Amino acid sequence: MIEFKLDDLIWMHRTTAEEVHKATGISNSTLSNMRTGKNKNVSINTLDLLCKHFKCKVSDILEYAED
Repeated sequence: MIEFKLDDLIWMHRTTAEEVHKATGISNSTLSNMRTGKNKNVSINTLDLLCKHFKCKVSDILEYAED
């Protein structure tokens, strides 16, 4: 199963989901769904925007964990 680590990034960068939304243009609902694990279809564009914003790798946002 793929898990999102967006909450960890937000916490480590001492920011908020609202600030990420304003900086990236990613909708609040998409960010919320990623944070709660409800969103299973994230676009490459969204991942790209998050990587640019946090200056990180995709592996810092997503993690594979066996079921």
